[in-house]
Amino acid sequence: MAEEVVLLDFWLSMFGMRSRIALAEKGIKYEYEEEDLWNKSALLLQTNPVHKKIPVLIHNGKPICESLIQVQYINEVWHDKAPLLPSDPYQKATARFWADYVDKKDFGLVPIKVATWGPFVLLNMDNEILQKDNIDTGNVASEWLGSSSELFSLNGVDTTLTYVCRCEYIIECNWKVFCDNYLDGGYHVPFAHKGLASGLSLDSYTCFYFYVSFRLYKVNDR
Repeated sequence: MAEEVVLLDFWLSMFGMRSRIALAEKGIKYEYEEEDLWNKSALLLQTNPVHKKIPVLIHNGKPICESLIQVQYINEVWHDKAPLLPSDPYQKATARFWADYVDKKDFGLVPIKVATWGPFVLLNMDNEILQKDNIDTGNVASEWLGSSSELFSLNGVDTTLTYVCRCEYIIECNWKVFCDNYLDGGYHVPFAHKGLASGLSLDSYTCFYFYVSFRLYKVNDR
């Protein structure tokens, strides 16, 4: 009886690529099902009801989720074909170490130093700053802003501002896609990323503009 192997994936997914490479290394024939991430198939929602995301490997009707788990599964099920890891325990541990290192180095989140200055949250992307553990986040003015803090203060930046309110808007779309498409103001989207823009209804959003009125009074010394 022939084995049935199906991979639900999206061509651009680096996570799905892990599973595709593992299957290719093993020489396993499989059926590739391209998923529309903006209109997920019933099969994807059924086989991955927890996260509802790709990739999903379906082997003889049984779904396996998460790409790293899939790679391990592929290596164990077809253990007689082109092993993905050495048989020696030490060499296997070494290979896993470097695989984890590359995975975090190339695909991990970028660490960011964060500090507060009055009501403001400051982010510092400087690699040299990130390597220091003894940054005085309590003295942000000198450690983070330098002479700029004095310039800000002289130009009316009030670090004693207090929290007033918070506005939330519910957007019915994939938030990652929304950010990719809208953070640059919208001009970039329809022309440079037609594939991404096609998943959004550009005319269905409303822009909100907020205006704040300031009044300054000069107080006499007497």
